[in-house]
Amino acid sequence: MRLIVLALAPFAFTTGAFVFAGVLHPMAEELGVSVSAAGQLQSAFALSCAFAGPVLAARTARIGRKGLLVAVMVLLALANAASALMPGYGSLLASRILAGICGSIAVPLASTMAVMLAGPDRRTRALAVVYGGISLAFMTGIPLGSIVGESLNWRACFWLASGLAAATALLIALAVPATPLPPAAPRGALTRAMAWPVPGYLGITFFAFAGVFAAAGYVGPIVTRLTGFGGPGIGAMQTLTGAGSLIGLVLGTWMLEKGASRPLVQLFLVLIAGQTIFSVALLGGLGGGAALAACIAAMTLLPLALFGTAPIVQTRLAQAAGPSATVAFALNGSMVYLGQGMGVVAGGLMLSRRGIDHVTLAGLVLGLGGLGLALLLNRRSRRPAGAPT
Repeated sequence: MRLIVLALAPFAFTTGAFVFAGVLHPMAEELGVSVSAAGQLQSAFALSCAFAGPVLAARTARIGRKGLLVAVMVLLALANAASALMPGYGSLLASRILAGICGSIAVPLASTMAVMLAGPDRRTRALAVVYGGISLAFMTGIPLGSIVGESLNWRACFWLASGLAAATALLIALAVPATPLPPAAPRGALTRAMAWPVPGYLGITFFAFAGVFAAAGYVGPIVTRLTGFGGPGIGAMQTLTGAGSLIGLVLGTWMLEKGASRPLVQLFLVLIAGQTIFSVALLGGLGGGAALAACIAAMTLLPLALFGTAPIVQTRLAQAAGPSATVAFALNGSMVYLGQGMGVVAGGLMLSRRGIDHVTLAGLVLGLGGLGLALLLNRRSRRPAGAPT
């Protein structure tokens, strides 16, 4: 139960980051901006997380974990509430940057506490439970935002996110015990963490998230373009993302435990397949059942590939970084947010210059970049025998 409560932190955080993805059109119309500009509110949140996370993690390293996590969730609730009240695009953009900064250490804090509560023998399972909160956000929280935003207005999406963060803060305060501070990073940890192949695995995380979020950041307009669905229909389609992410976590763990041959290469091929399906459907002008089938396939394959890489990368980082693994994990968290933000930026650039039909091509190119890096790691990584890249 304590781990489940901790999983609510990434659930509330991820929901708040993308809760309005299904209502970009009405949001853009009310704010008087393009759909691409509205989508950049997601990248502002993610990029602020990427840059603020390591700084805040270092500055708060000696503060009690439980009290800090409760404070982070309260601040995130306030920042999301502020987003609901902002009168124009500029002030809303500022509030999303503030929300990203406030929430940037929510997931690392929850992960650290989960590991300490579970003990070293159950570390992998504890992390899986916490990361399951992200999958739950894609399966329920973000789709609910699409439904609420369509039924009420886009501001209601942020009130929903604010309420979830506030409820999470209360539950953590009541149900999760305090944990000891983690040990300080050893001298020279950053240097050790930046030795090859650690940068390669950080790049895998970046390309995986960027390749998926080039499309995921504009899932509302893409689904509407292909199927004509509005908020509830978009929300129903978004639940496939959550299902795919859960399958991906299980698949990635299984591939790792079974010593599958070149698992990262295989997962990037799945990612490329998902973006190719989207691109063919959009550029080919598919409609009806064919377009719906393409949406279902792509929105299942993309998160499957993305979340399949997570347990593999985390394990490889732990092996490669050794005593500097904590620093490597923090850098990997920044790559998650940086990938999300830059993926949305890439998709937005394609949207503004070429139109909605070309958005997923950006994800396809980024996926190819990740495939190339995975092949390079497969050839050059120094790894223990029987642990294929």
